[in-house]
Amino acid sequence: MDRYDQAIRHLIDVGVGRTNYTNIVVAAEALDRGITVRKSINSGRMVMEHGGRMRTWNGGGTNHNGDLVKKIASYKDVASRLFRDLKISAPENAVFGVNESARAWAWAAPFERAVVKPHNGRQGKDVHAGIKTEQHFHEAFSQVAANNARILVEEFRTGVEHRCLVVENRLVAATRRRPASVSGDGRTTIRDLIDAKNRDRGPIHKALVLDAVSLDYLQRHGHRLDSVPEAGERVYLRSTSNLHTGGDAVDATDEITEKERELVERAARALPGLRIVGFDVLLPRSEVDHHEPSVLEINASPMVSMHHFPWSGQPRDAARHVVDSLFPRTVRD
Repeated sequence: MDRYDQAIRHLIDVGVGRTNYTNIVVAAEALDRGITVRKSINSGRMVMEHGGRMRTWNGGGTNHNGDLVKKIASYKDVASRLFRDLKISAPENAVFGVNESARAWAWAAPFERAVVKPHNGRQGKDVHAGIKTEQHFHEAFSQVAANNARILVEEFRTGVEHRCLVVENRLVAATRRRPASVSGDGRTTIRDLIDAKNRDRGPIHKALVLDAVSLDYLQRHGHRLDSVPEAGERVYLRSTSNLHTGGDAVDATDEITEKERELVERAARALPGLRIVGFDVLLPRSEVDHHEPSVLEINASPMVSMHHFPWSGQPRDAARHVVDSLFPRTVRD
């Protein structure tokens, strides 16, 4: 039984239950250090104790982070405005009500492309990116407004989305999040490639889903389910790269430049009290990416496990840095 299986068994025994892998990797690291891991009496969530210090932990959320900065992180427009005021690159955005589609389009029309998404959405749901036309904009706005009272409209910027985990103002791991996709071999249809990829997605990756969003995206880009992509051709099913919608985590820690590292760490220093944080950042990675690196979003409950179990690339022991921050007296060489 490996350390993660042992952590799962411990969490089940103390009543937390079989939980997500962000809890599991942190629990495993804490148990290795002799830190008590138990169930919270009040919430039923995971609690860690050592040397008179107590820290809650639930899927990346922790009382180790300050309440004010956690609130700022939950309001995307506020966080983006804060960064721009501090000369930290971030896209312009604005929030609109469900009946303000025309007003929102008037605001977004000057941009080459726009993004429409829930004001406080999570896990990549209802995100429409790269919108160029008024018709597409109103369609996307209507879809988001059907399930959300407030809609965030944002300037679309080019680049490749990365999740950067910052602990105590230091970048410790970075993952390139690739949208749900398959790679062609010149013989197999897209449908069969999806089926093959879904047979084993490992502990954290979600199955690729053929829904209205993915089918529409394929059609917009000239593909059908019975299309046979060329060898090495990557076919995307979505524009958004969230892992909860079938995206892949690809380790990119060693690809981050000093300029990009400085941007992310400066953004972290701008938020005193946010000790463990995930930044979604857009980084230029091709000649067509004409925008500078920019911060898209703050996540005060970062998915630590994606760095331990990348779809490809080197695993990173992110939990070690997390527990170092939670319980600095237990730091090991």
